Amino acid sequence: MNVTNLILKNFRNYESLQMKFSPGFNFILGENGVGKSNILEAITILAQLKSFRAIDDREIVRWGETSYFCSSTLTNCDHEKFEVGVQVTDFLKKKFKIDGLEIKRGIDYYGKFLVVAFSPDDIEIINGSPEARRKFFDSVLSKIDKTYLINLSEFKRILTLRNKLLKSMRDGKKEDFKQLDVWDHIFSEKSEILISKRVEFLSKFLYTFKHLYKCIAGDDTLNIFYSSSIDDYSKENIINVLLKTRRRDLQIGTTCIGPQRDDYVFGKTKESLFTNYCSQGQKRIASISLKMAEYEIVEKISGQKVVILVDDIFSELDENRRNHMVQLLTKGNQVIFTMANSFFGDYGNIMHSKKFMVERPGIVREL
Repeated sequence: MNVTNLILKNFRNYESLQMKFSPGFNFILGENGVGKSNILEAITILAQLKSFRAIDDREIVRWGETSYFCSSTLTNCDHEKFEVGVQVTDFLKKKFKIDGLEIKRGIDYYGKFLVVAFSPDDIEIINGSPEARRKFFDSVLSKIDKTYLINLSEFKRILTLRNKLLKSMRDGKKEDFKQLDVWDHIFSEKSEILISKRVEFLSKFLYTFKHLYKCIAGDDTLNIFYSSSIDDYSKENIINVLLKTRRRDLQIGTTCIGPQRDDYVFGKTKESLFTNYCSQGQKRIASISLKMAEYEIVEKISGQKVVILVDDIFSELDENRRNHMVQLLTKGNQVIFTMANSFFGDYGNIMHSKKFMVERPGIVREL
C-alpha cells in the first residue's frame, strides 16, 4: 500500500498542510525542531489511531486551537481514505472514518492501514521496562491477528474489573469471593490465549529478527526469550496460581501474575542479558532489527506491502550500517524518511523519489 496524499489541519505546528508522495522513496529534510517528525506522526495516527511518540492527543492540537484533523488517501489498499479528527474542550472526543464511514471501535479500525515506523525512541524497547516490550510485540501481533487484538482488549477490561474488586475487598467495602472466583475463571481463560499466542509468534519472529540483526551487526548470538510469571499457562494452572496468590493480591489490591506481568528477555541466554554487555550502538541496531522483522512478518502474513516511516535515525549509525539499512528497505515499499540535510547527499539520486524541505516550522516546500 502507498500513501498518495496527506492533509493536516491544526496538527502540531501545521495550521494547514497538503503533501503528495511518491510511491517509492520520499525524503523530508530540515533542521531540528521545524516539524519533520510531525508529518510521520500524523501518518501513524491515521494508521493506528495513536502517535508513535506515545503521547496524549491534547499535546498534538496546535497551540490556541481546540481540535486537529488529518486524512490520507491510499493506493494498493483495500480502502482508499482514512480520516482522524480530535476535539478537545472539556473532554476529548475522537472520531475516525474509513472511506467516509465512521468506525465506532478502535479494534475495527486497527490493522487496515499498515505502517511500520522507525524512531530514535525505539531503543526504549531494549532499554525500557517490560511494558515497553509487551507493547511492541502486542502491537505487531494485533496487526496480523484480529483474534489476538480482540482477546487483548477483553483481557485489559477483565484485568481492570478484577483489580477494582480486589481494591474494594482490600478496603473493606465488600467481601465477594464468589464474584472473585468468576473473574479468576475469565482472567485465566484470556491469559492462556494471550500467552500461547505470544509464545507461538515469538518462535516465528525470532528467526527473522536474528537474520536481520546478523545482516547489520554481523552477530547471530542475540536471542529473545519469553519470560512468563506462570510456568504452566494452561487455564487450569492459572486458576490454581491465582488461588495461591489471592492473599497477596488482596493485600496490595492488584493482580500479581498474568500476561500483564510478562517480559521479552534479550540476551545470549536468559541469564546473559543483552543490556549488561552491549554497547549503545548494538542496542540501536537491535531496535532497528526489531522494526525490520516487524515489517517483514506483517507483509508475509497480511500479503500486503507496508508503508515504512523512518524518523531521523541515520545520525546514530555509521555509513556502512546506514547503507545496509537502505538496502534492506529497498524491496518495493513506499518509504518516507526524515533526516538532516547533511545525510541526504548519499541518497539524493535514488530513482522514483520525492524531496521536501521543511523550511521553517509549519512550512513545507517540495524540491
